[in-house]
Amino acid sequence: MAFPERIERFEVAEDGPTFQILIEQAVPSLASEIQGKRVLLLPSHGSDDAFYAGSLDTLDYLNENGLDADLYSTDEEYKELSLHGADLWLGTFILQSIVIPVFCGVISSYIYDKLKAKPDDKISLKFIIEKKDKSSATVSYDGKVEDVEKALNAVKKFADD
Repeated sequence: MAFPERIERFEVAEDGPTFQILIEQAVPSLASEIQGKRVLLLPSHGSDDAFYAGSLDTLDYLNENGLDADLYSTDEEYKELSLHGADLWLGTFILQSIVIPVFCGVISSYIYDKLKAKPDDKISLKFIIEKKDKSSATVSYDGKVEDVEKALNAVKKFADD
């Protein structure tokens, strides 16, 4: 039985949470930990509390490369969701527009250099950008790695908003 080819999904929307909303919704210990962060990894889409396997590696890579990042979870509450298959599931990131130039370079390096992604590999990720006016926009991408630049270029357009 042959499985149908997965269709690429690329979407830009003018909505999403902000850092302030996430801080207000967090338990006090988490709220104080994430206050002032520029990038947060959020639980996997479709889950309120589980992160994709490898999220800690992604977090370490972001921090090692100059981004002040954290998980939107306490250590006690952190759990991973393992998905089997060849797809790369990076999850959901919320970032402030001020870090977009650095973030896009670092996440691109992570995909190609650290994960050793090949052009035909499938990747799924979502970016929530908090703009200077404190509103947010969302860029979602599911498709081939060779086209992930579409999503990163869409994120880069919010650097000056």
